[in-house]
This record gives sequence, C-alpha cells and structure tokens, in this order.
Amino acid sequence: MFPVLSYGITPAFTAYPGTVSLRVDTYLALLDDLLGGLYAQGFRRVLVVNGYGGNAPGQGWLGEWLSGHPDARVQWHNWWNAPHAWAAVQAIDPLASHASWMENFPWTRLEKVPAPQERKPLVDLARLRQLPPQRVREVLGDGNYGGLHVRPDEDMRRIWQEAVAETRELLERGWAS
Repeated sequence: MFPVLSYGITPAFTAYPGTVSLRVDTYLALLDDLLGGLYAQGFRRVLVVNGYGGNAPGQGWLGEWLSGHPDARVQWHNWWNAPHAWAAVQAIDPLASHASWMENFPWTRLEKVPAPQERKPLVDLARLRQLPPQRVREVLGDGNYGGLHVRPDEDMRRIWQEAVAETRELLERGWAS
C-alpha cells in the first residue's frame, strides 16, 4: 500500500481557492515514473485505486504502458463507479454526483461546518464541460453537480464497505494470467 497521490487533473475547478491541477502530461509522466519505479523493483502486479473522474486519461494511457511491459498486470480501479459500489450508491439515492453526498463521508467532513440541506438539481454536464473555470464556479457555486450534500452516516458506511470489499476482491482474484 502506497501513499495517496493527492493531486490529479482538475483544471475545471481551478477557480476554487486551493485547487491545484496537474497538466495531463505531468500526470501521465508521474504515473509512468511511479509504475516504472515499481516495475524496476520487481513489482509485476499493481492495483491503482482512483478516486477522481478527472484522472481518466491515466486509465487510457495504462494500455500504452502495459504494451511495453508485457509481464506486468496493472488494474485501474475507479472505486466510486465500480459495479458494486455504484449499485450501493444507486440503491441509496440515484441522484449522486461530484461533491454531493456520495463524496461526503463522516471522516472527510469539516467539523462545525453545516452542510446545505437542499437537494440540488443535476447540472447540465455537457454545458458545464464547455466552460472555463471561473464560469464553472459561477454555475456550480459549491461544486455539487446535483443531489443532496449529506446523507446519514449509515448510508455512507454501506457504500464504503461495498467499495472496500470490491477493491479487496480485485486484489485477491482480479488478476489476468
């Protein structure tokens, strides 16, 4: 288990204070260095657990990396939309999105900061993807694409348990020969 990579590709959110976004080429170079370093040390199976949709270019690039390392097996796992975790989300509330309740776990909440109570309508994602960062912030406000901001802790633990079980299953049995 390696430390979390705390930065990714998030240029649309750079109008939000504190947001740091990597360029796509920087992110891919970082992945190349990390996987290359692990490979050089003898690692042949790596599970990348991704938690952010903006990092999708890494998933596409991975096939290119694997073509140069035919004895390696690398899985890219988007824990948040993997089949079992996503089914748990949908069973609780189908309106779940970026910065909504599905990303608001008890252990990631800011203490003494009350969450808004309204259920935001889903934003037009096709329109949003056309906008520069300042307009994205104006349209979204708090960053929530749609849905409630918070749900009961037991709902969040259910999703987390599904996500952990699904990830563990990949580690134990998800390797191609």
